[in-house]
Amino acid sequence: MDPFPFPPPDLTDRIARRTRRGPGGRRERPFRFLLDSRLFRHLCDPGQAAALDSFRASLAHLRLAPEGGLPDLELTPLAIFDLIGVEPPQFPAFPLPKSMMALKAIDVGVLLVEAIKKEFATVPELEAASLERRLDELRQAANPAAHELFDVCLSASPDKLRSTILEQLTFDALVRFRFPEEYRDRMTHLFNSFLLDSHLPVSGLTKARVIRWLWDKSLERLLKSNPKERGEILAVDQEIKPRTFKDYLGWEAIHYSVVGYARKQVHPVIAFTLEPGDKLRARCKAHKTVLRAFLDGISLEELRTVLRPLIRAWTPGWLVPCRPDGTLEAALSTGEVPIWAGSSPPAPEPLEPDPEE
Repeated sequence: MDPFPFPPPDLTDRIARRTRRGPGGRRERPFRFLLDSRLFRHLCDPGQAAALDSFRASLAHLRLAPEGGLPDLELTPLAIFDLIGVEPPQFPAFPLPKSMMALKAIDVGVLLVEAIKKEFATVPELEAASLERRLDELRQAANPAAHELFDVCLSASPDKLRSTILEQLTFDALVRFRFPEEYRDRMTHLFNSFLLDSHLPVSGLTKARVIRWLWDKSLERLLKSNPKERGEILAVDQEIKPRTFKDYLGWEAIHYSVVGYARKQVHPVIAFTLEPGDKLRARCKAHKTVLRAFLDGISLEELRTVLRPLIRAWTPGWLVPCRPDGTLEAALSTGEVPIWAGSSPPAPEPLEPDPEE
């Protein structure tokens, strides 16, 4: 078996074409390289030294890194949170005061975000010192040969990491809050809008929750519109119904590789994961199908005006399955994965790179 397969378009050539020199001659690469937490654990395991060597060799073969080196691999904030082994804090449900009924959804959301963040800020495990101590313990337990990988993926300061994790856990708790019936329609509309803006402090995990709700609403229509693919759709239906925090975390790579991952601008993502290629393709197809159904429910005028800059920023990338032995399967271009009904979400127009990125 060829350990370095990649189909057209050649991932290496695509990266080379997008690599450029910015102001002052600084070399910039607009791709963001994500590593899922399961693969990170696997590669840091002292018993998987051979897999780590193979992973490095595969990256070098694809010219994503110099021989023996690593690209700027990242873990998402909630992937790091998962690594430290702490259960997500829970925000208790409580009856909302009648005075809030007159508020818009965004104002209800703001008030709850403030309350949730205040509550979560008291969790000892989320203190910067606690995060730093736990990560130091994980580094010491890792294969020494993986320390470079560990340091590349976990370069943020403890204070910055705490701030980002706290913010993303807060928005996730907001989406999971049990709203009374009279609030649900307007709050659902607000949460659906989180899918559109890649710069909101909302994690890919939380957006996967929204995708799951939208999938449930679309399932019957998909089955009726695609009778010959009923078996495939029902199989994906089981895939797209995660039940735990870790299950939803597995969908972050899918979301970011489909729409991009934001800094000051939205970057295309190359995501490495332990999931096999056929499962990634099915998940990607489901994700894009839901996005298409969501956009179909928005007026054309709104898509062409208010929402156009947000959708233009969507930037598809690649999913790269990694075998347990550290070798890579063929990269999957998310922009080329079809959907079950209608066309794909609108293709983004090219954006000028941000000179400060």
